[in-house]
Amino acid sequence: MKFNFYLTLIVISGLSLLTNSCSDSQSSGGVFVLGGIHQSHEQAKYYTYERMGEIYQQLHPDILCVETQQKYVVDNSFKGTPYDFIKFMIPLAQKDNTPIYGIDWWNNEKGTKWQKLQQKAFNDTSLVSEINLLGGMFSLFNEYFKSSNFEELNSKFVTNLWKAKSELKYHIFSQHHEYKFITEFENERNEHVVDNIIKIVKENPNKKIMVAIGIDHKYYIEEELEKQNVRVYQVENIGLFKN
Repeated sequence: MKFNFYLTLIVISGLSLLTNSCSDSQSSGGVFVLGGIHQSHEQAKYYTYERMGEIYQQLHPDILCVETQQKYVVDNSFKGTPYDFIKFMIPLAQKDNTPIYGIDWWNNEKGTKWQKLQQKAFNDTSLVSEINLLGGMFSLFNEYFKSSNFEELNSKFVTNLWKAKSELKYHIFSQHHEYKFITEFENERNEHVVDNIIKIVKENPNKKIMVAIGIDHKYYIEEELEKQNVRVYQVENIGLFKN
């Protein structure tokens, strides 16, 4: 009796390990946020425009979400879509018949106000030190972009650095009543983007979804998706996304 009991335990344990192993090696859906660097791809040695297309082909998502408004996907104009996505990813998705969704949000009136305020803030003589600091951080990032590869630029480490840069920017502008709107508008846009992604995730359970968007938005999207218990893949476990 004891021998049979122990044998049963061993068999059950073995099946449990096998099941866990299989589940770990297979994707159960989720989101991978691919941060694009737009015009900086032109100077990049490794993270080139062409590399964006290669990454899409390697990951082969079930759904591609891109930085454009859904109405421009529907009319097939892809108006406002960054060059790295419209020229090197979207044609491949269309060829594969991969569903494409626009996840961006824009308000013309608010957007115009945001653009004008940014120009004014970056020429505000009372903010010279702060603007120079932000500009210096952007310059350092651009230099890093030139010599870094896809895995490095999309790592959690760089994402956290970008978050720190954005939080500094928002802190600076929030101290000045006139420029608070810059922070408010950018946060509103990010919130709409996340809402659009979550809607797509809920409508497509167990699907692998690639979000191709400017790297500036990456940290916010990932954090908010994780708060909603959406599985977010990092470059460290990107192999699971491919399966």
